[in-house]
Amino acid sequence: MPRVAQAPLYSHTLSLVGFWTLLAFYTHIATHHLIQAPVPTWLKTISIVDSIGMIVPVLTVLVNLWLTTKDSLGNFTRSVPGKFVYAGAVWYLITCLQGPMQSLPSVQRYTHFNNWVIGHAHIAVLGFSGMIALGGLWYFLPQVTGRRVYSMNLANLQFWLVLVGVSGFFGVLTAAGLIQGAAWVSGETVYRALPLISPYMGLRLAFGLLIVTGAFVGLYNVVLTMTRGERIAP
Repeated sequence: MPRVAQAPLYSHTLSLVGFWTLLAFYTHIATHHLIQAPVPTWLKTISIVDSIGMIVPVLTVLVNLWLTTKDSLGNFTRSVPGKFVYAGAVWYLITCLQGPMQSLPSVQRYTHFNNWVIGHAHIAVLGFSGMIALGGLWYFLPQVTGRRVYSMNLANLQFWLVLVGVSGFFGVLTAAGLIQGAAWVSGETVYRALPLISPYMGLRLAFGLLIVTGAFVGLYNVVLTMTRGERIAP
């Protein structure tokens, strides 16, 4: 992000705070997916406390990055790698605010073992990690191959396909999960709750096709960049 912004990192100190608090909190939070399962109470307690504590490194890192880029947002709208990474940072915020919230036992009564968790995992892997990885791909590929990206229009198309697909996944799976959770809390059985979410699974397929299409568009663009991209003068 500093490279695209053409500005130095706002604060080296904040980056260190983000790193060490991430290391301190993140290694203990996986159990927050198992609050309603037969797991030792002390482990659940540590997981909930550290999940809430994750707000510190997440906001520290993101505030540091956004202050770095605050005067150069136009660079990110004109840069495909910049758009991918910036969108990934926004998904990181959403993921890491949702995580602490769903670690609370009162919330998990409605979200545990249903599509809410699947939606959360999708935005973590495809939204946060995936979009940042794709931004890194389009930034470094020309430097590694010595060739310009074959088609920036295709790279932009991939960005929108992935963004719309992941956003759709998130909305559809979150809604389906809340329907399942409300049904189960009300005493409904699994087989009676499943028909309620069948329309959402159809929408999930449609949004998934957008993401798969984006993957093939990106692969096509990568191959042509490596074989037919314009050579960059040394």
